[in-house]
Amino acid sequence: MRQLTLLALAALLLVPSPVLADLDIVVTKGYDTKTKIAIVPFFWAENSALPERIESIMTNNMVRTGRFDILPAAQMLSQPSVEEGVFYRDWQLLGQEYLVIGHLKPYAENKIEAQVALYDVVKKRRVVRVTQIVGQYQLREFAHSLSDLFYERITGVRGIFSTRVAFVTRKALAADLYDYRLQVADADGQRARTVYKSGEPIISVAWSHDGQKLAFANKIGDRWKIIIQDLKSGKVNSISDARGYTSSPAFSADGRYLAYVSSNKNSPEIYIYDFQTGKSERLTRNTYIDTEPSFSPDSKYLVFTSEKGGNPQIYRYDLATKQAERLTFEGQQNLRARYSSNGKYLVFVHLKGGRFHIASMDMASRDIRVLTATNLDESPSIAPNGSMLVYATQRGGQGVLAWVSLDGQVTNQMTSDFGDVLEPAWSPYLN
Repeated sequence: MRQLTLLALAALLLVPSPVLADLDIVVTKGYDTKTKIAIVPFFWAENSALPERIESIMTNNMVRTGRFDILPAAQMLSQPSVEEGVFYRDWQLLGQEYLVIGHLKPYAENKIEAQVALYDVVKKRRVVRVTQIVGQYQLREFAHSLSDLFYERITGVRGIFSTRVAFVTRKALAADLYDYRLQVADADGQRARTVYKSGEPIISVAWSHDGQKLAFANKIGDRWKIIIQDLKSGKVNSISDARGYTSSPAFSADGRYLAYVSSNKNSPEIYIYDFQTGKSERLTRNTYIDTEPSFSPDSKYLVFTSEKGGNPQIYRYDLATKQAERLTFEGQQNLRARYSSNGKYLVFVHLKGGRFHIASMDMASRDIRVLTATNLDESPSIAPNGSMLVYATQRGGQGVLAWVSLDGQVTNQMTSDFGDVLEPAWSPYLN
């Protein structure tokens, strides 16, 4: 019987969390009309350099969204650090819509008092000001939180700069010998750290609803197991099946269930594990392959991939009625569907004309829109505010990550020294 069992924290599987090389994200396409914003270099009177420059991190965050045109510091008429130095006419002459200034000063040992403000240049008013005591080595987190706040005040949409992205790296060591690592990085690709390693493939990465755990499939011995790792404590649990394999884990939004795939009875079928009762329930029963389940935001439905129609297509399973309906009919294949956070869209891998792209479906109209121009795209994962998604693709024969907005207007690609980068998963909000 499948069961939840505690795995030993073997050195082969679990390693310390060193900071590794960062991922560099390059914007390849943005919106034609962008919001013009000036982020003035923050004032810091001390001779010693800070470990991070807040304004640089904020600038990079805003640029990656494709929505902002950042004024270079060399073109600024002045560089104020306090409100008394803000003259709206100067910034209006430069065509700016928003202005960010900051003033930093020592507070205590390894601490800084930061005062940062956002101004609406057009309306000639301060939008918001933040005063906070920050540790010198928490400046990056502070910059991301400021970016989230200012982005929301400008756009009305919650920011995602303080979230994380998990992904798998694969590095060849010798013929048929690879090093696989599950990494977690900031949403901007920085501060990547290893949370799990193995000599066998790691696939199907998924975050828990609270961002405290990661679930994924890993081959251990002659079987595939679902590993559930607590990111804070390092504890590792697994779901396994003695007669087959378990894979494709997905947490429900309410945190009670884990959907997964097991092949213990012939073809792969969909199951859900109840964390409260410790029991699993089989949902699908047929001779076709059913795989890649994912919960709706309200935890009432599962979408999954099935071959029951002759080729892989997306189906939706109603957990109350126990009935499934087919959702996709356009394209040769549609696979690995994921809901947007508001439930209005699905994103999935779409095969048409022999090319694998990432596509979205409007759940109201059932219209499908192809979002990517790359090829061999896979593993889409949507940001918690529904604005962007990350996916895996190929560039120059190497696996890389790429980002695209849900409207297809913004694209970013990542450069990396990790080797192949695969199986991305965007975290939920972490605060």
